[in-house]
Amino acid sequence: MVVKTFKLGDTTIEIDDTYFPKSEEEKQMVYEEFNKIGYEILKAKERD
Repeated sequence: MVVKTFKLGDTTIEIDDTYFPKSEEEKQMVYEEFNKIGYEILKAKERD
């Protein structure tokens, strides 16, 4: 569902909350996945 619409010149930007976490459990899962990916990026940087 579109929750916000912005106009920038001739461009229309719509924010859709379909994939936003709704429950605290979903938020925690996203947070953990975000941290896991960040850690993997940092490890890869160290190898370079």
